[in-house]
Amino acid sequence: MKSNSQSNAVALLAALAAVTIWGASPAATAVAGRSISPELIAGLRSLLAGIILLPLLFRFRDRFPIVWSERVELVAGGLFGFMAYPLLLSIGVLKTSVTHASVILASAPIFTGLLSFLITSRWPKLPWWCGGVVSLSGIVILILSRSSAVTTGMPATLLGDGLVLLSVLFASVGYVFGGRSSSRMGQWPATAWSIAVGALAFAPFTIPLAAGFDWTVPSLFELSALAFLVLFVTIIGYALWFYALGEAGAASVAPLQFLQPVVGIVVAVSLLGEVLSLNAMISGALIIFGVWLARRA
Repeated sequence: MKSNSQSNAVALLAALAAVTIWGASPAATAVAGRSISPELIAGLRSLLAGIILLPLLFRFRDRFPIVWSERVELVAGGLFGFMAYPLLLSIGVLKTSVTHASVILASAPIFTGLLSFLITSRWPKLPWWCGGVVSLSGIVILILSRSSAVTTGMPATLLGDGLVLLSVLFASVGYVFGGRSSSRMGQWPATAWSIAVGALAFAPFTIPLAAGFDWTVPSLFELSALAFLVLFVTIIGYALWFYALGEAGAASVAPLQFLQPVVGIVVAVSLLGEVLSLNAMISGALIIFGVWLARRA
């Protein structure tokens, strides 16, 4: 039987693995996007994940909400979190640098918190607002700066940065509604059903795209990146994170999220050959510090 310290250590390792997986998501999207359209990448992420999770859906078939307002929240969480978010992120990453995308994604907790406050009408304290302003200033600095992106063969663009930021806003909506559904249904039932909603929404468009795509064109490396997005980012990452939350608690696990943009930048620089600019470092530091300040409020 494991001691509490051993269980916590394993849980923290699981959380670290989840953060590492999610941090590598923009780079994997950029690699897969060399020969696969962003629309197909995003659709397959949710569609294949939904198919893989069919046994869980069958197991949790009695957890689907009965009350219509709860159904609306679950569907909204699925559409925003597992359709709009991966679609806009995939398109945005291929129009900007992985470094820019990784730094912008770090701001998600700020927008998630703001949306949660708007829904519950429970306004945060002054330190939270200070943290939000600091993070937003980092985003503005990053978006106003430009850098080359070796992966996509084009410089980071205002459109690409804007799409990634919009994907963060949609992801935040998904997180808020998904969190509300999780509190009623449980984390795994809510996640499985949310992915199913995204998969069903993508199916009419993704299946014809996949059927008409020449799968001999992508290299093994590019197909591996796509498989990583489906299996690890969409499924295994959540499994590890939920396990860590259950074993160690949010207070111990949440700070590890600050490493996610660091992982993304390291992968972009070391694997994809991107150049880390001074503006990107300053922006990342401001966003992470702002999120840290807001979390302490």
